[in-house]
Amino acid sequence: MKTDIDLLWKQVMVSVEERLNDARAYEIWIKPVKIKEIDGKTVHLEIPGMTFEKGFMPYIDIIKQEFYRITGWIPEIKIYYTETNKDKTPHSPIEYELPLNPDYTFDNFVVGPKNQLAHAAAQAVAQSPGIAYNPLFLYGGFGLGKTHLMQAIVHFVKERDEQKILYLPADVYLNEFIQSIKNKTTHLFRQRFRKLDFLLIDDIHFIAGKEGTQEEFFHTFNFLYDQRKQIILSSDRPPKEISFLEKRLVSRFEWGLIVEILPPDFETRVAILKKKCEMKKFSLSDDIIYYIADNVKDNVRILEGVLNRIFALSTLLNKDIDQKVVDEIIDGEYYKKRTIITLDNIMSAVCEYFKIKEDDIIKETRIKSILIPRQIAMFLGRELTGNSLHSIAIKFGGKDHTTVLYAYKKIKDLYQKDQYIKGIIDEIKNKLER
Repeated sequence: MKTDIDLLWKQVMVSVEERLNDARAYEIWIKPVKIKEIDGKTVHLEIPGMTFEKGFMPYIDIIKQEFYRITGWIPEIKIYYTETNKDKTPHSPIEYELPLNPDYTFDNFVVGPKNQLAHAAAQAVAQSPGIAYNPLFLYGGFGLGKTHLMQAIVHFVKERDEQKILYLPADVYLNEFIQSIKNKTTHLFRQRFRKLDFLLIDDIHFIAGKEGTQEEFFHTFNFLYDQRKQIILSSDRPPKEISFLEKRLVSRFEWGLIVEILPPDFETRVAILKKKCEMKKFSLSDDIIYYIADNVKDNVRILEGVLNRIFALSTLLNKDIDQKVVDEIIDGEYYKKRTIITLDNIMSAVCEYFKIKEDDIIKETRIKSILIPRQIAMFLGRELTGNSLHSIAIKFGGKDHTTVLYAYKKIKDLYQKDQYIKGIIDEIKNKLER
């Protein structure tokens, strides 16, 4: 029966998501895949199209392995493309490079004090493009809602206007540009992006250090901006803190509005969980919801991941959900696999390794026995957390973000050249990740 096939597929997807331990890859390359039927030991899957297939193929073996783990047999996978609507009008939006998450709408975005401005700005550019906030630049740590807001803009525009709109991650933009060079079709690549009314690029920091791509994007940005077309960008840090991003791009990214999205507070986390339960038509007691919200902080995707795991256990295995089950999921399935490292963790680990006090790191001193640990702490803060350079500087006694940049470059260079320093950093990192 189709219902049984759908339940099996949900179970496989839960296992694949846990196995990948990469929420972004799962959202982009796995979640859009649909199961059509199972014929004997042949599994028929439906994917959005040829471009998507290139990104999806590396995950086929993982899907086969999880099928085998759950069913005891290894499937043959057959791929089909989703049928396209051949009756599109000439003015309808162009095809999206990647399928959108249907849940990423403004209605499903839970607004709290830490993301209120970003939500309002996203709605403003969706309703009045190219006027008030151009470009709109959203930044913040992993899993805080940047992609949700960007795709919400696309959904909003697609439903209400006949405008040309394109959303894609920066790594896809880079790969398409490389292919256009290889195929000698850069003129077509250029035309495609410059005829848009809306251009949304996720994780724009990915093009940093890629000279040719930055050059191309600079001219595309100028063209769209001059035509008063809307540009929306996202990153894990503000423009000035993106290493190896050309100054002329930094300048242009700062022309509009820059908004930081911070981790949600307790009340917002509770509201997110309740909203997700409502969307799934799934009931959890307030005690369990409060417990999850109190123990899973800083990252909305991990919060959703815990809830998805609970949902799967309840619906697929009919398991009763109590605090013990939730503890097993949080401690066993998520915190051990997806360790959240904070600046406080780093401070403690560095001080413990070098047998110094936290006050010693914070004090302004040039004593080498303190200076090197402080610079290592700044380096690890930059490498292992989503904190801004300014936040790291404040935490570890730096004057401003340039202090952190200097420390980061110096320690990175030593890490590559000095085996002693490399050994210290690796040992501290291993301890933090454990």
